[in-house]
Amino acid sequence: MGQFNAYPALLQSELHEITAIATTNMTSAQEAANQIGNVSAYDDYTKMLESCDVDMVIVSVKAPYHHEIVLNAIRANKHIYCEWPLAVTTSEVDGIMAQINGISVRHAIGLQSRQADEVSKVKEIIDQQEIGKILAVNVKSSTQAKGNWVDSGSSYILERNNGATLLTINGGHALDIVSYLFGHFTEVQASRHTHYTKAHITDQDHTINKNIEDQYLIQGKINRDIPISIHLQGGAYPQFMLEIQGERGIIRLYQNCSIGHPQYGGLSISLVKYDSTRSIITSQSNDFAVIMEDTNESPFTNVFRAHQTFAKDILLNNKETPDFHYAAYLHRLITAIERSAETGERIHCI
Repeated sequence: MGQFNAYPALLQSELHEITAIATTNMTSAQEAANQIGNVSAYDDYTKMLESCDVDMVIVSVKAPYHHEIVLNAIRANKHIYCEWPLAVTTSEVDGIMAQINGISVRHAIGLQSRQADEVSKVKEIIDQQEIGKILAVNVKSSTQAKGNWVDSGSSYILERNNGATLLTINGGHALDIVSYLFGHFTEVQASRHTHYTKAHITDQDHTINKNIEDQYLIQGKINRDIPISIHLQGGAYPQFMLEIQGERGIIRLYQNCSIGHPQYGGLSISLVKYDSTRSIITSQSNDFAVIMEDTNESPFTNVFRAHQTFAKDILLNNKETPDFHYAAYLHRLITAIERSAETGERIHCI
């Protein structure tokens, strides 16, 4: 439905058949349906939910509309794949969680970074203890967006109530990778900063007010008492890097040609191993060796894998895809970070 980014992924899939498309405009819905062929078009998604030809719904619209569509899909007894975030507010997430208890439909949240081969490789290195006990985790995620300029089509991201903030989107995907690799956060403390209160609309030559922050500094602990620090920054040089320090080595997961969204792929892994820090007198530029690099995958590869995994969950009764229960945890974590940034409080038991 709506901004249907799953098109390329589903068209390649042998486990899916696109049977219907819904947008708010019949012309655009019909055009999309005609491109595929033998597909029903709707300008009212609730009518689409009545179709017996629809088994699973993909919610791919702006975040403020997720809550309503997800609830109606649950009531229609359809399996649901919802792009991240699940909803905008904590009360909306709680409302969805209250409805999924005891239902038979399967649900998945679109956090596809973990589908990348490079992320799986990092998890393998950690789980096999190749770098020993984990001592610290550091994350830097920045984007040229969410600063002091934006195009008119993306201007909604600068309004907090639309749920597409630096912390929610860029932060959400970064926090997911860390949670996937190590487990849940057990405490956080954060601060936030705003350098730009207005943004220039580049294609309309005027400015708008901006009420979202452009930096977050987050520290805390994750399972096994691992210290973690995270720096999120908007309106800056785009990059994503996750550095994991162990007793016997360091892993760096880095995104080449980054726009600050690790879920789009293009990741590489660099690794240095040592017997003990006593063997490293000084660090050298060639200490790190690239052991894995994504040079071929398109931005839709991880999306394709996520949909394949969810389809197998439905068909084979697996539980491999992050679901709405996990999404609720991630929303609680983000809420805790916001609360800490507002009060200065260290939040425990996320």
